[in-house]
Amino acid sequence: LGGAAGAAVAVRTPTGPRQVAALLGVLDAGAHLVWLGTGEAGERGRLILGDLRPPYLLLDAPPGDDPLATWFRAELGGRPVTLDDLIAEGVTSADGADGADGADGGAGAEPAAGEDALGPGADDPHDLAYVAYTSGSTGRPKGITQSHGGFAQFCEWMAGHFAMGPGSRVAQWAAAGYDAALCEIFAALGSGAALCPVPERVRVDPRRLVRWLAEERITHFQTVPSFAREVLRAVTALPPGERPDALEHLLLAGEPLPGELAGRLREALPGVRLTNLYGPTEVVLATWHEVTGPVRGTVPVGEPIPGRQVIVVDDQDRPCPAGMTGELVIRSPYVSPGYVGADGGDAFAPLRRREEFGIAPGSWYRTGDLGRRRWDGLLEFRGRQDFQIKFFGTRLELTDIEAALGAADDIAECAVVPVRDHAGLVVRLVAYVVPRPGDAAAEGDSAEDALSKGDPSAGWRARLRRRFGTTVPPVTFRTMASLPRNVGGKVDRRKLPAPASLRAPGDDRGPTPTETALTRIWADLLGTDQILPESSFFALGGHSLLVPVLLHRVRERTGTAPTPRAFLADPTLAGLAALVDSASAGPAPAGPPDADAAGGADRQGRAAAPRPA
Repeated sequence: LGGAAGAAVAVRTPTGPRQVAALLGVLDAGAHLVWLGTGEAGERGRLILGDLRPPYLLLDAPPGDDPLATWFRAELGGRPVTLDDLIAEGVTSADGADGADGADGGAGAEPAAGEDALGPGADDPHDLAYVAYTSGSTGRPKGITQSHGGFAQFCEWMAGHFAMGPGSRVAQWAAAGYDAALCEIFAALGSGAALCPVPERVRVDPRRLVRWLAEERITHFQTVPSFAREVLRAVTALPPGERPDALEHLLLAGEPLPGELAGRLREALPGVRLTNLYGPTEVVLATWHEVTGPVRGTVPVGEPIPGRQVIVVDDQDRPCPAGMTGELVIRSPYVSPGYVGADGGDAFAPLRRREEFGIAPGSWYRTGDLGRRRWDGLLEFRGRQDFQIKFFGTRLELTDIEAALGAADDIAECAVVPVRDHAGLVVRLVAYVVPRPGDAAAEGDSAEDALSKGDPSAGWRARLRRRFGTTVPPVTFRTMASLPRNVGGKVDRRKLPAPASLRAPGDDRGPTPTETALTRIWADLLGTDQILPESSFFALGGHSLLVPVLLHRVRERTGTAPTPRAFLADPTLAGLAALVDSASAGPAPAGPPDADAAGGADRQGRAAAPRPA
């Protein structure tokens, strides 16, 4: 790899030993890694290569049929190279090393003065080891760099803390390009453990994966909590003798860990040490917490990993006392050197008042995450600043709503997103739900479409009301076969269907007669004709004082009388039409007495409805 020293080299090969050899070879050449998945041939792969412009793209097969390699060569002038070509070039260079031609700096040349056998600069802890790309907030991948020193320090801690070494068998499950995958590889190899890459067809299938863990006698396995929930289901479906009893450490990271999931994992795998890990890619990871007993709510993220100080600060950069929620800020010599081609802005700014509070200088990263320190000193993750909403004065964390829904027996996983009106106020939520197999709702069904199928959304809403009372906004449910995920296995909210698209895919039927009749009432009250079946009454400008007027006109027009509470449970045109149709076909939907319903609607309305200007 002539000319690669100090530059980025992209690796795009299938999972297996040759892939690991390619990663080691890049570092041996003094270059730093960018690791692409074999499926990243589209826009994301082009954006990453265009951002870094590496001189080489390492492939396992000839690049002729690879559209990304063709684009890389034509548009960027880069050189796609197969691993077999590199092996052949290395043998040729080695054969000529004793002759005059062997001193041209090729693969077989002797290191120059001041260089060691690992390549120029490879022993400098400040040199870059890799660039990990995450899904940036703008939708464009963001390249996060990490130094050899920071990466080596974490891998050494990971291997030592989780007792990796000769005799250990470490699963390499994390997806290519995700820094967790590099940590799995180098912590295992650096400690003398056996590295076991998970076959691609096994990696995404919980049942196959559990069998593979058992057959391969895996001792260390790292994943995300949402996938661990599916692994748990696969484990409990097996008799005890067929479960992965060699597993010693289960590491969960990337998402909040619900206490009930942690408890069920410990019950199903009693010999396994369960650890919750937290931290942004900018510091690899920041904290750890081993779960040793029952946990109510969300499992704490625990205490800092050595070499990291985690401080909870308020909006004035003052350290928060125990029990108070603030932003998590990390001070560490192992903070990322920065982003590729972009200014980190305030993300790496030091605390403004650190000297006043006796906090030592150093490198800083402002995570944008919310957290608090408990009275026992452990840290709790309280969600993202950008996942927090205010619903007419009441602050809500979307992850808390997701955790409440995720605890339901008939929900495999879910993601909740807010819907805002023209003024930016949150008027309702959309919950994308993956039901457990055997549930009645079909993929793409919204709550109103599935009423005739025994849809469980009424139970889900009741669960939220019990947990949050009237503070939770109206929720519309949409069932899906699976949630979209990014390369790190986290839910990619930007790829969820648009909140307005609440009908099943391909459902282009026109409005029902009831919806048409109700549209006229809504148009008269709200002064707009831009009304769709999935439109929310509040998103179109309605407010609590209009709810009684609306329902009075509905009763005059249709002869039915939906209760305010029933309407507020799903304040869309389709939801109201479903209530009218249901009442017309038989007894009115069960609900509380009218007086209580009116009082509840008044309370809910004051909390949920936009105030008139």
